[in-house]
Amino acid sequence: MSPHPVHIGDNLDILPTLTGPFDLIYLDPPYNTGGRVVTGYMDRFEDWTGFMAPRLAELPRLLAETGIVIASIDDREIHHLRILLDETFGAENHVGTVVWDGSTINSSKLLSVSHDYLVIYAKNHAKLKASGTTWRQPRADAQELLDAAESAWRAASGDRTLAQQRFRAWLAPRRTSLPRGLTEYDRIDETGTLYRVSDPGAPSVQASRSFRELTHPVTGEACPVPKRGWRMNDASMDRMLAAGLIEFGPDHTTQPKLKRRLADNATAVPRSVFRQEREGARHLASIDGVGEFPFPKDHAVLARWFDTVTGPDARILDPFLGSGTSIEVAMALNAADGGTRTVTGIALDEAGIVQNVLVPRLRHCERAYGEQVMLSCEVGEAPTAAA
Repeated sequence: MSPHPVHIGDNLDILPTLTGPFDLIYLDPPYNTGGRVVTGYMDRFEDWTGFMAPRLAELPRLLAETGIVIASIDDREIHHLRILLDETFGAENHVGTVVWDGSTINSSKLLSVSHDYLVIYAKNHAKLKASGTTWRQPRADAQELLDAAESAWRAASGDRTLAQQRFRAWLAPRRTSLPRGLTEYDRIDETGTLYRVSDPGAPSVQASRSFRELTHPVTGEACPVPKRGWRMNDASMDRMLAAGLIEFGPDHTTQPKLKRRLADNATAVPRSVFRQEREGARHLASIDGVGEFPFPKDHAVLARWFDTVTGPDARILDPFLGSGTSIEVAMALNAADGGTRTVTGIALDEAGIVQNVLVPRLRHCERAYGEQVMLSCEVGEAPTAAA
C-alpha cells in the first residue's frame, strides 16, 4: 500500500509541482463566511474569486481523462464557484449539483439553512459517458430488507418455509411505508436469497423473444409458453436457467416465472438531493488529541461519494485538506473493500491546524487502518512519516 502524501504549505505554490493523473479531485475551499473559523484564522476574503481562480487553473492538467471534480460549497459562493468551474473545465462538463440536507439546526429567524452543495464536473463528460461508466449507490431501504431476510434465515436455521414466514411477519407492518416495488420482494429461496417473481411474457413491442418450451424439472413435461413468447431470447434464457433465475411451479401445468433477486437490484442511480445527518464534528471530537476544528467535512458523506465516482484503486487529490477527512475516508474504504486508494493532500498550516488537528488525526488513522501518511513541510523537501 502506497503512503498518502501530505504537503504542508499554500496550494498555489504546491499544485504546480504535482503530477497526475488523479481520478478524483475533491475541493473543500473556504466558504467565505466572514467569521472566525478557529483562533487566529478568519474565513473572510475581499476577492474570493481572485483567490480561487489561479488554484483551479492548475487542476485540468492533473485530472485523468475520465476523472471527476467534486467541490463542497454553500450558498455564499456557489454562484462564483460554478462560473469558475465552467471557465476551467467547460460548462458542458458540469455533471450536476447535489444538494445535501444535513439537517443542521439554525437559529435564523427567517430561514433554517440545512443544506450544502456538492458541485460535480467531469474532465470530459462525453468521454466519461462513452466509457460506459455508471454510478450507483446502495439503497438504504433495500438493505433493510436484505438484513431482515438474513436475520430470518439464521433464526430459521436454514428452513426456507419458516424463514419466509418470519420475514413476511417482519414485513407486514412496513408494507405501507416502503415502496411497493420493494415490498414485492417477499420470497426466500433454498439458499436464503430474498427475491420476487415477475411475468415472463414478452411485451407486444419487443422484437427479440423466444417461443421455446421449458421442461418441468420434476414431471419432465413441457410447461406453458406465454402467448407472446418469453421476454428473453434463447441465449438469455440459457443464462437464467443456469443461474437459477427461472422459477418453476409445482408441476408442468403452471407457467414458469422470472426470479428477481433483491441483491441484484439494491442500488440506484444517485439522486441530486439526499438527506444525511451531519456527523463530522462529532466524529472528529471522538479522536483523542485532536484540537479545535469547527465544521470538519462529514466522513460518511465523502465516503458515499468517493465510493460512487471512483474505483478501489483511485488516486485522489485534496488541495484543501483541512482536518484530513478525505484521507481517513480513503483508508476506511480500503479497509472495507481491499482497495488501494491514495490521497495526495495539501494542508495550509494556519493557527496551528496541522499540529493540533491534522497530525493527531492522521496518527489515529495510521493506527486504526495500518496505512502510512507522509508529510512534507516544504515544496520539494523529502517526506517524513506523520507518526
